[in-house]
Amino acid sequence: MKIKQLLIPALAALAAACSGNHGWGIHGHVDGADGRKMAIEGFNAGHWYVIDSVQVARDGSFAYDAAAPAALPEVLRISLDGRSIYFPVDSVDRLELQASAAAFGSDYTLTGSPAADKIVAIDRMIAQCVAQRGAEAAATDSLLKDGLNRIVLSDSTCIAAYYIINKKIDGKPLYDLSQKRDLGIVGAVAQRFADLRPDDPRTRWLSGLYMAARRAINPAGASRGVSMQAQESGLIDIVRYDNRGTSHSLAELAGKGGVTLLSFTTYEAEQSPAYNVMLADLYKRYHAQGLEIFQIAFDADEVEWKQKADNLPWITVWNSPVDGADVLMQYNVGALPVAYVIGRDGVIAERITDPDRLASAVARAM
Repeated sequence: MKIKQLLIPALAALAAACSGNHGWGIHGHVDGADGRKMAIEGFNAGHWYVIDSVQVARDGSFAYDAAAPAALPEVLRISLDGRSIYFPVDSVDRLELQASAAAFGSDYTLTGSPAADKIVAIDRMIAQCVAQRGAEAAATDSLLKDGLNRIVLSDSTCIAAYYIINKKIDGKPLYDLSQKRDLGIVGAVAQRFADLRPDDPRTRWLSGLYMAARRAINPAGASRGVSMQAQESGLIDIVRYDNRGTSHSLAELAGKGGVTLLSFTTYEAEQSPAYNVMLADLYKRYHAQGLEIFQIAFDADEVEWKQKADNLPWITVWNSPVDGADVLMQYNVGALPVAYVIGRDGVIAERITDPDRLASAVARAM
């Protein structure tokens, strides 16, 4: 039954493609592919399968149209001679692809949506690493993985995160579920789907994938479910440096008897300014009563982070690429921003994934 549920979006697209043009579509030009067919493929529970095909005209042009909008955002691929180009679809997206048969899958342009730009950027990041280090080394490259992890955590649509954790290099999964760090990122994506897309068929599959891998690593610890809230092991200390080079400890701050708001964020995100305005309002309202904010930023550029952090009145520290993703796994952060309210007793009181709940959660703790 699970497989049938997961197939629904792609099968709907297949039926739609046969009846007209009212949904998403992909069109463009492929030099050197005159008269040949390309496969349109969908992804289901770890496997790619053929949905349909589209024929390239004599002049190299092609067009594939769905009659209905995509029911859910997803990443499909178009394949020629065993090489593939990946593209996202959502609702009535209209994408344009320019490629050549000789360099299909490695040299192309794909435009039409912000999600398409992101998928192209992901694939180029991976391709560049493979070109520089080779496929085997790229699959375990820590800098590549850190860059991809940042995209996972800042992805507001879930679809780029889903795409990344299912990515393979030369047939080898990029995320090794036997490795604790990789498993933590997959768990974060599973948690994010559970929080934001509980009815998405992929949510159940991700949960099952994560739990099976977690049981293999730690059978005794796998019975608690997907959500690995920090409350399970109490407050976990975070020690990082602020923009002026001063070291700060979360445990020390939370042990002073006030209320602490632990904020995980990235200033690169589009919603970051509005989110910080909310924090500023809370800080102004409750700081005199003992509220402190410990904000840890996961920005790629240290200089830009410092410039933005300079105007903030609370403690803001930077998680550098060298620091990695350990703290995200420890606190089960599947999306940014997320916050924890730590009470006056130094115990985590609430986990807040919806910014609209921040004010009421802080008020309860005060």
